[in-house]
Amino acid sequence: MSKSKNQLMNRLKFMLGTAFGILFVLIPFNFNGTVDTILFYYLKLFIAKFDGILQLILVMLIILSALLSLIDQLKPDTMIRKQRLMAKLFSTTPFYVVNRILGAIIAIMVYFQVGPEFLFSADTGGAMLSLATQLSVIVPMMLLFQTFILEFGAMEFLGEFIGVIVRPLFKTSEICATSILSAWVGPGNAAIMGTRELFEKGYFTMKEMAIIGTQFATGSIGWIVVVSSVLGVVDQLGWIILILALVSIIVAFVSVRIPPISKYPETYIEGKETTQVVEQTGSAWNRAVTNASNRAGDVSLKNFTSKIDNMTFYVLWLTPIIVCWGTIALIVALYTPILAFISLPIQWILQLFNVADASQAASAIMSGFADNYLPVILASNIASVETRMIVAIMSIMPIIYLSETATLLTSTKAVPKFLDVVLIFIQRTFIALPFVVILVKMIL
Repeated sequence: MSKSKNQLMNRLKFMLGTAFGILFVLIPFNFNGTVDTILFYYLKLFIAKFDGILQLILVMLIILSALLSLIDQLKPDTMIRKQRLMAKLFSTTPFYVVNRILGAIIAIMVYFQVGPEFLFSADTGGAMLSLATQLSVIVPMMLLFQTFILEFGAMEFLGEFIGVIVRPLFKTSEICATSILSAWVGPGNAAIMGTRELFEKGYFTMKEMAIIGTQFATGSIGWIVVVSSVLGVVDQLGWIILILALVSIIVAFVSVRIPPISKYPETYIEGKETTQVVEQTGSAWNRAVTNASNRAGDVSLKNFTSKIDNMTFYVLWLTPIIVCWGTIALIVALYTPILAFISLPIQWILQLFNVADASQAASAIMSGFADNYLPVILASNIASVETRMIVAIMSIMPIIYLSETATLLTSTKAVPKFLDVVLIFIQRTFIALPFVVILVKMIL
């Protein structure tokens, strides 16, 4: 094939592959009154139809994960450590083995409805197993299909234009631009896993991986709609998305300039200076098209099959821990006075701005550290529309919660210390809250 024909094919590959990814994964449509992306809408239909069998399969996989990791701990010379993928999935530390065993026990008790009710009830273990079942389908599929967005040249193309904004605002390289966008629009879980994968390929530094994972891996557009609908503020959806976007920029601008993120090393994997070089000659448009086309030209079936590692990692490595930590966090939030005590500073800020039902709203907001659906549950009976709108936004804004993203951030090493995860949650919550309250009051 001649060079010109090859360039044309690469450009078509870039345009068609990226267009399909954006259309299928990112753009929300109205499906008979339900707003969601094509991928998520049909995945949710699939989950709703086969929920029972999917939940049983997940329980069996959680048990398998716990058993194999326990065997690996007790007998290190088995085939588990000799096979690359099995070693990655099942060879871990005693701490995580215990977490997997607890996750398996909880999953069994929830599925068969045995044991203390506070553990398997619909508000605690039941909620977590149901959520884990949905995510065990949605996140792996997102990891697979976002290949069209992230690896068909869109990163290189948009980086030339949006990159001029992300570098001064968020202290990241231009090539992070598309990952920032997809992390904000798509599921945070998949964004963190995808960012880790791109870090391993040499696209991002350790600091950039942390910035994307902790500042932009928010709930998807579909999730924002769900939260708004349950809290009865879906008629304000446009304003909610606008406030989320604006305040997210402000919070990220501040957060990347203060510890702990400001202290993270700006090094690539294995200490390399960089493993991805982007062409810098010619006009921005020509560079964007050339780099994107070259990137698309390198795409093969391997780009998709290589996702099997992270897809199985999410289901077999992380899901047992998500069930374990998420259930414990929900029990603490719902059955102990700890939440009311730690939410007092939030309550004082809300009272300062004369927000109605400040105590209940504060508890709801702080409960988001356990799980991002808890604020919705705890605030659903608040009378004030203004307060419910604030809680809706603040349930999404902090990004970090124990049941999912906190586990992902620490286990993928996007954030190396759990204490840093807690600190980043607190920072994002306290930086965002005054801006959210002021903007909501201006609108309503």
